[in-house]
Amino acid sequence: MSDSPYRMSISLNVLNHLGINLYSNTPAVLAEVIANAWDADATEVLVDFNKEDKSITVKDNGIGMDLDDVNNKYLLVGYQRRSGSGGLTEERKRKPMGRKGIGKLSLFAISNKIEVHTRKRGGKKESFLLDAEKIREKIIDEDPMNVLEPYIPTEIYFDEDCPQPGTKIKIYDLKNLKLDGRTVNALKKRIARRFSVIDEENNFCVKINGEAITLSDRDYFNKARFLFNYGDCDYSKHCNKLDLDGYPPKKMCFERPYYFDDHGEISKEGAYKIKGWIAIARHSNDLDSTSDDENLNKITVVVRGKIAQEDILSEYRLGGMITKYLYGEINADFLDEDDKEDIATSSRQKIAEDDQRYKALKNFIENELKAIWGKTNKLKAKKGVEEAGSYNPYVKEWYNNLESPFKTLAEKIFGAIAESGMDYRYRNEFYANGILTFEMLKMNEAVELLDAVDDSNVESFLQHLNQISSIEKIRYGEIIAERLAVIEKFRNIVDDNVRERILEEFLFDNLWLLDPAWERATEYEHMEETLQAVADGLPDSSTVRLDIRYRTGSGYVIIELKRALVQLSKSDIEGQLRKYKDALEHKLLNYTDDNNEKIESICLVGKLPTGWDNESTKNADIESLQAYSIRVLTYDQLIKNVLWVYSKFTERTKSVDELQDLIEKVRLYQDDSDSNSMGI
Repeated sequence: MSDSPYRMSISLNVLNHLGINLYSNTPAVLAEVIANAWDADATEVLVDFNKEDKSITVKDNGIGMDLDDVNNKYLLVGYQRRSGSGGLTEERKRKPMGRKGIGKLSLFAISNKIEVHTRKRGGKKESFLLDAEKIREKIIDEDPMNVLEPYIPTEIYFDEDCPQPGTKIKIYDLKNLKLDGRTVNALKKRIARRFSVIDEENNFCVKINGEAITLSDRDYFNKARFLFNYGDCDYSKHCNKLDLDGYPPKKMCFERPYYFDDHGEISKEGAYKIKGWIAIARHSNDLDSTSDDENLNKITVVVRGKIAQEDILSEYRLGGMITKYLYGEINADFLDEDDKEDIATSSRQKIAEDDQRYKALKNFIENELKAIWGKTNKLKAKKGVEEAGSYNPYVKEWYNNLESPFKTLAEKIFGAIAESGMDYRYRNEFYANGILTFEMLKMNEAVELLDAVDDSNVESFLQHLNQISSIEKIRYGEIIAERLAVIEKFRNIVDDNVRERILEEFLFDNLWLLDPAWERATEYEHMEETLQAVADGLPDSSTVRLDIRYRTGSGYVIIELKRALVQLSKSDIEGQLRKYKDALEHKLLNYTDDNNEKIESICLVGKLPTGWDNESTKNADIESLQAYSIRVLTYDQLIKNVLWVYSKFTERTKSVDELQDLIEKVRLYQDDSDSNSMGI
């Protein structure tokens, strides 16, 4: 023995950190037992849940253990599983999943008692009980001066139900685990998702309550719309709802590169190789967790046939909705090579992030996700147009008549509508708006091409102009419809005072009520201040009520609003508005050299001027006021006039061209078949 006063020792308390409190979920725990069966060269593993005695048993037909194996391998925490034999298993030369010899401790995360029954071919039967409670007592009573004193498992009677050769493990005194049918089905599903070697090809069968696990038990391949394969495995045969393309129809499954270098760049000579798949779900919420299932919106990393990292997708910040549609499984055995440093964390459920191999994998997957998303968007856009065309023939007619460069852009619009998931009853309106929006984009492009117009392409440009005219009519028609609705609201206001007050607030920003040709001008930001200064400068400014000051494209307008119950004479109106006009003409000399611009005055009243109940007096007064460009309008006349103008415009422009006719057909189309039941 060394004379050194120093020594290193291992406390039983390390079990609390390496196993008893390490694992967080039941599927991960059972996966460790199944992984041990794989390492023992088993071809069949039977997992049974007993509701009566609330226990779980796991039996495998592997090579089993003798006493030496039990003490120096199974019960030896930290046993280096891969030393000797070239790192392969004894009989089937498999690459073992275990490495640190702590997986068996995970059972204490879900139970307090573990029975182990095992025997080798022709060997002695071994059976013992591991009791978590007694291990904890041993930890508490542990003598600091004698920390190497071992925990002694309890010998028990051998269970003859143990395979020959093989191992049977019974897990009982479970912690908060209900073994009802729902729980068992969920565990079956999750165990299926944790391994990629449970199949005939690998001669490894796992049965849950007598039913063999298959890839279909993962219950997520049916959510895939597009599939991207890596390596020599074709997972599309498991995906029964992939989109179809071409004739004869072909599943939308795509081969992707699977070699890359230390920087994650695709390279045929790359040091790293993967296999597996990444899928795109049909809808973003298809992958959300439910009450009896886990969240599927993740990409697992599998090493040597077993999950090594639950989710690598969460490592990326790609923005937008891209990650909501993604899920998959990447097999990367290079992360666990025997002659390289172990980069798995203690729990074996995550990988050390600072290792170059992991960094290379992360970079490769990130680049792949971007490429896949670009491809996916193109596919969705194409399928969106196909869907719209099959549902509404007028959309198909429009799309087929587009020039090729425009078709790609049109696909984006209808792809977005298809992906919205909206009810088919509302899609025609969106299809119509989509066409109109697209034609507006075409119009903008035509404007940009104005400088390039010459004799060689004038015919093509005229076609664009025709399209622009159609769009403007449709857009303006929609504006007119909105304005007519506003006018109708004014008509329904019975109280004259209320009507006058609302008009006063609304009219300045909506001069189209007075004249459809007028829109609010913005050339002179100070014009309102100028015209107000005119009013303020008048001798009797204290009585002036200059409600609206306005500058149009062809001159100026002064609008005076009178209260609904006030009745003026023609002389009162003329005198007041002539003063405004004279003052404005004088004031404008400070802003422009041209004082000959047209100035029009409008007096908006609730009651006609006195004497106008006589037709001859009325006509004479109107002619006199016209000499000074003064008009008198009542509120009722204003509303009737503008309603008549816009109604006539609507009648003249209704269905004036093919585009508007197409838009109406798209909006109003109805299929007599059960269109509401159509799938995407």
